[in-house]
Amino acid sequence: MGVMIGFVVGYVLGTRAGEKGAAELKEAWHSIRTSDEARSLVAQGVEMTKGMVQQAPAMLVDRLQSRSSGETSAALRPSG
Repeated sequence: MGVMIGFVVGYVLGTRAGEKGAAELKEAWHSIRTSDEARSLVAQGVEMTKGMVQQAPAMLVDRLQSRSSGETSAALRPSG
């Protein structure tokens, strides 16, 4: 996350620094894109998305069954 904040700060400063700043910003973005931290963040996002996609069919069936029976499943009830 710190890398992304650094990118935003770099972007703001780069836009004020003209052409040289833009070149430095481009180089910084390349470094971020190819960093282990960014790759790890993307991998975590992919794994989380896979898990959600795998759970979606069961949740959909549960929701449809709940609607047809007039009940609300525990997974869909508001907490609190």
